[in-house]
Amino acid sequence: MDALTIAGSALQAQSTNIAVIANNIANSGTPGYTPQQTTFIPMNPGVAVGPIVASIQGSVDDSTEIINLMAAKQAYEAAAKVASAADQMFQTLLQSV
Repeated sequence: MDALTIAGSALQAQSTNIAVIANNIANSGTPGYTPQQTTFIPMNPGVAVGPIVASIQGSVDDSTEIINLMAAKQAYEAAAKVASAADQMFQTLLQSV
């Protein structure tokens, strides 16, 4: 089922994204630390994580990282809802056969 494949890949991608953001926040006080960002590669179907690259920002901006974390959380929750809906549809289909 494409819906489960798409949702699964999105969950994995956002999980990696959240880990990168958490690492940036954890190292915000580390001298010389360069923040990183996750790149995403669209797949058919789904999404994959590309290389983790250095951010164009020279240092960690905590407010930007918190906003990025909130967006990643929303994307993760949306993918989880898609997976749940696809599972419910599949269960309904199995019960009807």
